[in-house]
Amino acid sequence: MGQGPIIGSEELASGRLNRHQLRAAYRAVYPGVYVAAHAEPSLELRTRAAWLWSRRTAIVGGAAAAALHGARWVPDDVPVELIHDNTHPPAGVLTRRETLRAGETQLCAGLAVTTPERTAFDIGRRGAIRSAVVRLDALARATGFKVDDVRGVAAAHPRSPGLRRLEAALELVDP
Repeated sequence: MGQGPIIGSEELASGRLNRHQLRAAYRAVYPGVYVAAHAEPSLELRTRAAWLWSRRTAIVGGAAAAALHGARWVPDDVPVELIHDNTHPPAGVLTRRETLRAGETQLCAGLAVTTPERTAFDIGRRGAIRSAVVRLDALARATGFKVDDVRGVAAAHPRSPGLRRLEAALELVDP
């Protein structure tokens, strides 16, 4: 029995599990995606499960990406943000239809995630400025992103909502 999330149909089709084993030893966290029955629902576990729910096509963004980059103080119960076309995500997952440019994604812990600069761009545009600054500070501490590089991402997305909020938050960032 693995510790990470699994896609139930894949495990059944491969013969690694039968239906009884799946029901007895696992619990569903998202449609078709299961974790060990005793597993703690950490943000990393839920992020991996959400990515599997997307059929391995989504890009992890927002606070979940910041946590994968090593930012501290990201609560385990924060919704997992995915950049994905499915507009009907399960509870606990937020999907956003965003345009990503070349160089705005990378692999982190085996998942496709937004780069620290793109993650900062997304975090800084949403929510209250105070909470955005706290998350940006933690992300900057973990990754060393440069504010000017985030401004470069913003320049590549001139019609994105929240650019004024992002600029105000970037003025307050203190890694």
